[in-house]
Amino acid sequence: MKWWKDVMGMELRKILAYRSDFWITFLGQTFIQLMVARALWQAIFETQGVSEMQGFTLEMMGLYYLIAPIGMKILNGPNFGFLAQEIYDGTFTRYLLYPLSVFQYKTLTYLTYSLFYSLQMIILLGIYRLFISEVAFTSVDVGHLFLGLLLFIIGAIAYCMMGMMIEMIALWADNIWSLAVMLRFFTSFFGGALIPITFLPVWAQNILVWTPFPYLLSLPIRTIMGLSTFQEVTQGALILMLWTLIFMEGVKLVWKKGQFKYTGVGI
Repeated sequence: MKWWKDVMGMELRKILAYRSDFWITFLGQTFIQLMVARALWQAIFETQGVSEMQGFTLEMMGLYYLIAPIGMKILNGPNFGFLAQEIYDGTFTRYLLYPLSVFQYKTLTYLTYSLFYSLQMIILLGIYRLFISEVAFTSVDVGHLFLGLLLFIIGAIAYCMMGMMIEMIALWADNIWSLAVMLRFFTSFFGGALIPITFLPVWAQNILVWTPFPYLLSLPIRTIMGLSTFQEVTQGALILMLWTLIFMEGVKLVWKKGQFKYTGVGI
């Protein structure tokens, strides 16, 4: 069956419909965030009078804050409303007529975005190494990059399932935007996008290892940077897949309860 190729091809055409606007926006946001983060951490390093903090040098911090925002884009896929908006519009009806599960279709379209952003990460890392800082790539190699991106893709599936559970609340509620924002904030803060998890108190780190958040962002980033062992990567991947299965069951449960609430019209 080649339906998955057709679905991914259709989504790629949507993504690339406005290539110039997409790349300018993406690169602008990424490098602005990078410059702000680097300036902030440079001031912190200079104030503390140190060259390394929690295993990170200033150059490594720069690389970390280049990977983090792109990693969030990999996790977020098509962003908010990828399911809820169609429930509100009534266009969700068309998926009920497709010869495949709506959740299979939506997961595949979601992963198309994630894979596309993964390719962008490879390109931007190459540009960063060639023109900005080669020093930060001392521990980075192709193997670390592959494992880190693999963790990001597994994380994207888990995040997609969490997003589906939240967005299907639209079957009952008029607005789920605040819940989606809350999920993104929790992922950014507890996942390590805003600040590396190693800077949090030890008791907080001990609690977070039982949640999916460190494995969505922190572990993939540290793996790409060559700061994680193979055992940590394997253990993290298994934990992340376990959480993914739990979220999948959550999606099934919410849909089972909510499908009778759907009253959309049109195709």
